[in-house]
Amino acid sequence: MIPKFNEYKERFQMESKSTIEPGLGAITHALEKVGNPQRNLKFIHVAGSNGKGSTISMMNSMLQAHGVKTACFYSPCFMDVHDQIQLNGEYISRQQLDFVFLQAKEAGLSGLLTDFELLTVLAFMAFDQFQPHIVLLEAGMGGRFDSTNVITPVISVIPSIALEHEQFLGNTIEQVASHKAGIIKEGIPVVIGPLEESAEQVIFKETLKKNSPLWKINQDFSFANGMYKNNDGQQISHLTVPLPGPHQVDNAALAIRTVIYVVENLNININEELLRRGLKAAFIPGRFEKITDTLYFDGAHNPASARALVNTVKEVFPNTPIHFYVGMIKGKDAKTILRIFEEISSNFTFVDFEDERSMPSSALSKISESPYSEVTKEPLKSIIKINSKTHVTIVTGSLYLLSGLRLRALQLFGIV
Repeated sequence: MIPKFNEYKERFQMESKSTIEPGLGAITHALEKVGNPQRNLKFIHVAGSNGKGSTISMMNSMLQAHGVKTACFYSPCFMDVHDQIQLNGEYISRQQLDFVFLQAKEAGLSGLLTDFELLTVLAFMAFDQFQPHIVLLEAGMGGRFDSTNVITPVISVIPSIALEHEQFLGNTIEQVASHKAGIIKEGIPVVIGPLEESAEQVIFKETLKKNSPLWKINQDFSFANGMYKNNDGQQISHLTVPLPGPHQVDNAALAIRTVIYVVENLNININEELLRRGLKAAFIPGRFEKITDTLYFDGAHNPASARALVNTVKEVFPNTPIHFYVGMIKGKDAKTILRIFEEISSNFTFVDFEDERSMPSSALSKISESPYSEVTKEPLKSIIKINSKTHVTIVTGSLYLLSGLRLRALQLFGIV
C-alpha cells in the first residue's frame, strides 16, 4: 500500500495490482506505450539491503550544492506517494502527479501493472518533463527483476547486502547478492560498501562478466576521522557526516566516491567546500531521527538495519535506559530483530498501526522475550504518559509505522 496513491488511481479510474510481481516484461511494455521517457535521462542506480535512502540523500545534497539539477525516486515512501518522487529536493506536487497520471491513463496503462511498476513509470514520465541533470534512483526490492532495472545508469551503487524478502530473493546471501548484482550494466562503474565475502564474490564475478570497473570501500576509497581518500590520490578533509551511526560513515564514503565521478561525468569541477557543505546539510527522515531529546524514530525493518540501530544507540546513548516501541510488517524476521533489540533493552511496547500488512502487536508480544512489554494502538499517547528524562524512547520496526506517526509527533511536540 502506497499512501494517497489510491486517491489518484480512483480519480483517474486507473487500475493496478497491489501484489509484488518481479519481472521486467510488463513495465518494459508500459514504458514503450508512453514513449520510453527513461531513455532521455541519466541515472545513478542504487540497490542494496540497507543504506540506499541515506546514501541517496547525501549524494543529492552534495550534487545540489554543486548546482546540479537532481531528481530522486525513493522506495518506500515515508509519508505518502509524493515524497517518493522528488524534483530538486521538492516533493512532486499534486498538479504534476495529476498530469502524468492523465498521460498514463490516455496511453492505456490501466490494469497492466502492479502499484510499484505504475509508480515507477509515472516517476520516469515526471522526470522526463523536469529534465534534471541526473536522477538518483532507488531500487524497490532486489535489483535484477525490480521495475527500476530498465535503465542504463551512469554508475551503480550497492551499499549493503543482507538477507531480506526471502520469499522473493532467496534464503542465502549469495542468492540475494545475485539479485542486487542485476543492476550492474556493461562497462558501467560499480561502487560497493562493506559486504560479506560471499556476497562480494557474486558482485565481483558480475563485474568481470560485464567489464565494469569496481570500486570497493576501504580498498579503492575510504573515509575515517573526517577525511575521504581514494586511490586516485584525492583527499578531502574536515568532512562532517550528518546522519548518526557508524554505518553512515560508510554510506557517506560511497556517496562521495559516486558524486566525484558523476560531477566529472557532467563536466563540472569538484569543489571541496561545496562537497563539505552539501554533505553536512543532508537529511533523511526516519534514520535515527531526533524528535525530542528523548524520542527518536528509526525505520529499522530487517536484522541488518536493527543491528545498525543498536550500534548507533550504543554509540550515542551508551549508559541510558532504552524503551522500544515496535511495529512491523508481516513477513519480516521479527524474532531475529527483537533478539537484537533485546540486547540493549528489556522495555518494549508493541504497536498496532493502520496497514493491511501490519503484524498484530499481540503476535509480536508473543515472540518477545522481554520481561516488560505491553501493547498499544495509540503509541503517541503512551509515549507522552511514560515520557521521562531518565530514558530514551525509540520508535522502530517499519517505515510504514513511522510514516503514520511522524507528522503527528512533530506537531505534538511543537516542532512544526
